[in-house]
Formats: sequence, C-alpha cells, structure tokens
Amino acid sequence: MTNYLPLLAATAALLGGACSAAETPAPRPAAAKPAKPASPAPAAPASTGASASAAHFTQAPGTGSLTFSYLQAGAENHGSFGQFATALTYDEQNPTTGSLEVTVQTASLETQDKDRNDLLAGADLFDVKKYPTATYVANSFATSAGGKLEAVGKLTLRGVTRDLRIPLTIRSTANGAELSGEVTLKRLDYGVGQGEWQSTEGVGNEVKLQYKVPLARSH
Repeated sequence: MTNYLPLLAATAALLGGACSAAETPAPRPAAAKPAKPASPAPAAPASTGASASAAHFTQAPGTGSLTFSYLQAGAENHGSFGQFATALTYDEQNPTTGSLEVTVQTASLETQDKDRNDLLAGADLFDVKKYPTATYVANSFATSAGGKLEAVGKLTLRGVTRDLRIPLTIRSTANGAELSGEVTLKRLDYGVGQGEWQSTEGVGNEVKLQYKVPLARSH
C-alpha cells in the first residue's frame, strides 16, 4: 500500500506557505520628504533721498534780495521783500537730490511809496494781516529742456498752494554758495486781487520775481 503521508505533508506545507505570502501585506514605499522652501530673495535697499555728500546752506539774516515787478496802467512798478529766510541742500555731483525752502514775511514788502505799500498789504491784495507769510518748498530738483536746473516744489501765497518750478543758478563762493534766478507767476492764481483788483485792465496779472541770495554753508 502506497504511503501517502509524505505527499500529504508536502502539499500542506506548500499551501500554508502560499497563504502566508498572500496574507502578508506588501511593504509601503517610504513617504517622500517635502522639498525645503526656497529662501526669499534679499529685499532691494530703500531709496535714501538726499545724497550723503550733499551740503547744507542757510541765508544770513538781512542778506540777499527778493524783488517783484508788475505793470500798472502801462507802467512797470517795482517792489521788494526785506525779510525772508532761505535753506538749501545741494550736491553738485547729484543735483536732482537737492531741496529748497523759502519763507517770506509778506508785511516786509516795500515799493518806496507808502500809499502803494498800504494798498498792496491790504485785504484785497496780499492781505498781510491774515497771511503774514508766503512759503516755497521744493523736495527735489530737475533739469529743464534747456539744461537749466529747476526746483520742483509748491508755492503757498495768500492761503493758496500751487505747483511751481523755479529756475535756479547755484554758484560756489568762498563762504558757501549764491542762489539766483527769476520766475514769472500769475497773481490771480493765488487770489492776489479781490474786488476791483480782479480786473487786469489796470494791474497786469503777471508778476516777475527775481532773487539773488548769498548762502553760508551750515554743515
């Protein structure tokens, strides 16, 4: 009689191994590590405005001239402001970074005629009691089409503020610098002329300002 025990044992071992292999789960692949975020690009340096090599200048009290002229009844009239202060920042190597600030005491106007002085200082024109100062502030300079340097700023006169570019000539001197030039503006743009003085038939609208100011280096 044939002995089937060895055959049965081998078959059982084979089936058991197959079942074990089927029941054992396949190993999972290792999870990929997240990529390290890229470092942010360094920020661009902020603009520093005025050049570190810029020189600062101020006007000595009682120096310089600030004059104005206008047409009245066809004749040219002249006047000046005796009290004003000027501060300039300027770098000859980088001129567009400059700045300029001027403060004028309007009651210091002088035309060599008391009646005319009183008229200009009155409420219909400069109204010096209500508006004792006029200011010009420019925080940058530019070059005009003709290659001239200009202050790019705002003039506040009689409580009205408007953009105004002022041509500048800056000349080095033994003690610092000299600032000069001229500009023409329209008085009615700033309300200088109320009531009957709004008419330009008697007094012209255009007023020419001329300035020449010696400045001392402050630091």
